[in-house]
Amino acid sequence: MAKKVGKNLRLPTMDFEADLEEAIEAIRRYAPADGSPYYGLFSGGKDSVALKEVARMAGVPVKWHYNVTTIDPPELVHFIRDEHPDVKWVRPRHGPFFVRAAEKKGFPTRRARWCCEEYKESRNPSGAIMLMGIRAQESPKRAARWGIKTKHWRTKGDVVNPLLHWDTEDLWHFIKGNGVKYSSLYDEGFHRLGCIGCPMAQEKGRRMEFARWPRYEAKWKKVFRRTWERRTGSIQRDGCIWFGNVYFNRWEEMWEWWLCDRPLPSKIRG
Repeated sequence: MAKKVGKNLRLPTMDFEADLEEAIEAIRRYAPADGSPYYGLFSGGKDSVALKEVARMAGVPVKWHYNVTTIDPPELVHFIRDEHPDVKWVRPRHGPFFVRAAEKKGFPTRRARWCCEEYKESRNPSGAIMLMGIRAQESPKRAARWGIKTKHWRTKGDVVNPLLHWDTEDLWHFIKGNGVKYSSLYDEGFHRLGCIGCPMAQEKGRRMEFARWPRYEAKWKKVFRRTWERRTGSIQRDGCIWFGNVYFNRWEEMWEWWLCDRPLPSKIRG
């Protein structure tokens, strides 16, 4: 039985109480001057449910949006639908992820994550100030790239990240201390909720996801098979043969390389 989240966590510190006040104040301070709502991003994960509750405490209007990736855990999708009916679902412009990947784009990798731009990131067509749950603790890149109020590195629009300096333990104390509902998947041992099979997740995490949702593993394998069928023998833009044929003999080998986070093997061709 997986240990439930929040158990044996340390008590929130006085610094956290200050961080909470600062988060509420930041939402109020940077709210649109004309009284229009923030464009809130909501994924259904722990950061999103905490952010939504802090925004409620701030008393500032927010219109929440969920970017439908078509590859999120079914339980997470049901949680958003059932517990957050006010959230607007933004459908992907390019159709379902697995169709897009298999027939056009190929599989994403850590270095080429086209999927984030097309399915995860919001372009905010309204031009409103965006409210996001980015936290610096999640990665050095996020810590370096984001501020409490900053410009989105891709869209160049204004973004407010009131939870930027929160750590995971304080986040869970806030959620549990305020009775905020969260996805039951966290109680099953999942530490992050996002696209099933995300290339940024480690091998252990992906295998855990595929064991939980084997139907999605089968869809991922189909992407690799179709990519191999479409691109084998083709020439890349740089004039070289497609990299899959350089390093692998079969799509199954390419799949295992991707799944296991291994360095590229020795070339099988000169």
